[in-house]
Amino acid sequence: MRIKKSSWKFPYNFFSYYIFKKNIITLERNITLTSKFLFKELKCYKGKVVGKLEITKQHLGHKMGEFFLTKILGERIAYRKRQKMLLKRQKNKMKLLKKNNGTFNKSNCI
Repeated sequence: MRIKKSSWKFPYNFFSYYIFKKNIITLERNITLTSKFLFKELKCYKGKVVGKLEITKQHLGHKMGEFFLTKILGERIAYRKRQKMLLKRQKNKMKLLKKNNGTFNKSNCI
């Protein structure tokens, strides 16, 4: 059985001084987050601005670029999803009010 190449290779960390610094600013997004980065703050350049990331246990084992969106499209999609969710909630509230003929009940407050 053949193992994927990425699973047996060592994680890529270009600079060894990342271990000793607390606030790290870098341009590289292909660095694998290991336990040495735990509870440190990373700053990564993502086009026009520099993004911040505090490393927690959920981030370990992933590449740094997964957490820094470089394209505006990704941020716009997330914004649209939030707006759709809020509109859906408002419509559901309106349906409940119409169903109860606009009267106030304790069940409306839930």
